Amino acid sequence: MKVLLVGSGAREHALAWKLRQSKLVDDLLIWPGSATMDVLGARLPMGLDAGMADVARLARNMDVDFVVVGPEQPLADGFADACAELKLPCFGPVAAAAQLESSKAFAKDVMQAAGIPTAAFAVVQGEAACRKKAEEYLARSGGAVIKASGLASGKGVFVCQSQSDIDEGLKRLYQSGMAKAAETVVIEEVLVGRECSFFVFLGAGEPTALGFAVDHKRLKDGDEGPNTGGMGCYTPVPWLPADAGDTVMQRVVRPLLAELKKRGLSYTGCLYVGLMWSDKGPAVVEFNVRLGDPEAEVLALHDQRDWAELIAAKVGLIPDNKEFEAAAAQNAGASVCVVLASPCYPYGEGTPQRFEVPREVFQNSSHDNQVFAAAVREEQGRLMTGRGRLLTFVSHGKDFVEARRHAYAHIKKIAAHWHGVQYRHDIGAGLVEG
Repeated sequence: MKVLLVGSGAREHALAWKLRQSKLVDDLLIWPGSATMDVLGARLPMGLDAGMADVARLARNMDVDFVVVGPEQPLADGFADACAELKLPCFGPVAAAAQLESSKAFAKDVMQAAGIPTAAFAVVQGEAACRKKAEEYLARSGGAVIKASGLASGKGVFVCQSQSDIDEGLKRLYQSGMAKAAETVVIEEVLVGRECSFFVFLGAGEPTALGFAVDHKRLKDGDEGPNTGGMGCYTPVPWLPADAGDTVMQRVVRPLLAELKKRGLSYTGCLYVGLMWSDKGPAVVEFNVRLGDPEAEVLALHDQRDWAELIAAKVGLIPDNKEFEAAAAQNAGASVCVVLASPCYPYGEGTPQRFEVPREVFQNSSHDNQVFAAAVREEQGRLMTGRGRLLTFVSHGKDFVEARRHAYAHIKKIAAHWHGVQYRHDIGAGLVEG
């Protein structure tokens, strides 16, 4: 089969690596792609400013069998809709269903209608109304979560436990590049428990669970500092109950699909279910309509199934192979990934220090150790870093001790030469310490 992958970040680098291993994929095209992905597939000959319909039309003319969309923005902008008009199978929901991520207000309304457990909430517009409602929640329960309803690259959420936290969150929302995403804001009570995420492929046939991962959103060790797009994660999640997957399917995924169906919507693609797990079970923090980043990287390494085969089944090109799914689900052991970010991450303040990435970082990878690139591009034959998250180091081991040792050994070789580069030292540390 010929496959088109849409995206250019570390998540898409991991997806390209995973799809390239498939026995189904003869030809992998990538748009817009990146220098580090070029060894895995050919870039679609279209510029960054190409319209969704034009990209979909070229893919159809090039006899692409199906499209995999990595990031959320193209889905919110209607890429899957453009594919549907051309009868081009697309793994990613249409824009109306992608509102589960592009509009947190829509997602909360769906959850409420479906009876899905989630935090109490209010939807407001404007800074004054946002401040008033957040202060009400703070006074009532000792905390408030302020969320930009629109897309904010994972940085539009502020967990506030004091008045100063509210002031800082509102400053970030309304006096930065997040103002558009914050035209509507969701205010929530703070959920109590341990946070994790569940991933499931949806479409034709029965849902196919990829499993759970735990992402570390805060910038600094000990879950300190601002929220980011994700600084590292681990899988599996040993502190969850044995029936956790079945519980999420019954309490969240199936009620969600039923409610979407009532609204005339179907869903094809990966669903990311962000959860807070307590002694009462799971409550939904948020939905995303794609694989997470860095969760995609750690799951791609850890999960042994052929993702191209799973996706081809979801878009209706081949039948489900349940025996294959059951027999080849996941690696034994554990997998950990750690993100290296630029000194000015997450808000881009200050002049970024740029670093050259040695190509052998990628060439020396193995099946149990992979490096995926995000804000890295080629300049005059050199791989140079930019702003944001730069590299994701992923390692697998027989347990978390071994996986962490491998990941941090690789990171230290790079970080020693990159002054000011940021990364967390405690990804998965609590599991090792018991």
